[in-house]
Formats: sequence, C-alpha cells, structure tokens
Amino acid sequence: MFEIKAKDKLVERALLVGAYLDTDKKADAQSLLVELEELVDTLGIPVVERMLVHHREQHPRYLIGSGKAQEIVDYAKKLECDVLVFDNELSPSQQRNWEELAGMTVADRHEIILDIFGARAQTREARIQVDLARMEYSLPRLTRAWSHLGQQGGGIGAKGEGESQLEQDKRKIRLQIDRLKRELKTVRSARATQRKDRKRAPVPNAAIVGYTNAG
Repeated sequence: MFEIKAKDKLVERALLVGAYLDTDKKADAQSLLVELEELVDTLGIPVVERMLVHHREQHPRYLIGSGKAQEIVDYAKKLECDVLVFDNELSPSQQRNWEELAGMTVADRHEIILDIFGARAQTREARIQVDLARMEYSLPRLTRAWSHLGQQGGGIGAKGEGESQLEQDKRKIRLQIDRLKRELKTVRSARATQRKDRKRAPVPNAAIVGYTNAG
C-alpha cells in the first residue's frame, strides 16, 4: 500500500496504461510500459496488469476515444484496481476527466517520478526542489478537488463555496511556491558561498617522514 503524494490517498492495485498513435511505435510503447512498471514497483504499488492501447488520433477529453476509455475503466474495475497509472502525460483536464469517469485515483508517469524523487531526496536542496515541483504540478490540477462544488452558488456573478475555496487553495499553493523558490535561492547561495570559502582556504602542506631499514 502506498500513498501517491499529490493524491493524499492510499492505493493498493494498479492498472498501467500506455497509449500510442503510430503502429511502428508499438514496440517503443511496450518498452516504456515495462519501464513504468519498474518505476511503480519502486514505490511499492502492486501492478495488477499492463494495458497497451492503440488510438488513431489525440482526443482532448481522455487522450483516447471515449469508447476505449470506458473499456479501460471497466477492465480496471473488473480487476478491482484502485489506481490507473498512465505512461502518457495527462493534462490537468484529462486527469480530472479520467478520475470522474473511473471513480478512482489517476496518475501519470510524471507524478510517479516526482514521488520517487521525493522518497530518495536526501539533501535540503533536493527536498525543496521536489516540493516545488509537486506544488507546480498540483496547481493546475486543483480543480479536480473542487469541481463538484463549482456548481454551487447563486446566479450570474455570484461565487459559490467551491469557487471561493478553490481560489483560496490556489492562493495558498502560489504562496508556497514563492516561499520554496526563496528557500531554494537561499540554499543555493549558501552552498556557493561555502564552495568559494573552501577554494580560498589555504591547503596545508604535508611532508611524509619515513625511514629506511638498512638491515
């Protein structure tokens, strides 16, 4: 069981999905899907199945056609999966559409890689970089959390609870992004100063005194 950081939800069974346009790209898509399974496995998320999908053109709503999208969702539910992981990068609206259609967590390769970086970050600078990347990734996707509230509120010009809360959350994340950027700048500046100090420091001369055993 693992928590995908940007989702705030535990997942236990993953269906991996890879979509490709050109038939001559099938082998590459299959290879990337195998690689994605290794990445997901690194996070400790059990992979139930891999699914490779050929589509003729890019669709704005689900990346692939709605009929094929429904097939994927039905198959995921049949396998009792609780997360769909796409090898393809999904736009914020596509990710939201998939989650509404499937009723389960949806992630893409980019999000998985961010989680891996976060798990392996050791230095303060690395941790700040990961947090910053997560915030920037999450900002355009906030509408997923509040889309069900966006319909609330009165008539034209009135702001519902969902819209108000969404704007508050976006403002908080923007403030966090600004704060993290300042922290990152401070850390990098301190590291550069330390590097200069080390270069200026005199290097001690050492002489090795030995002996010979003349017998």
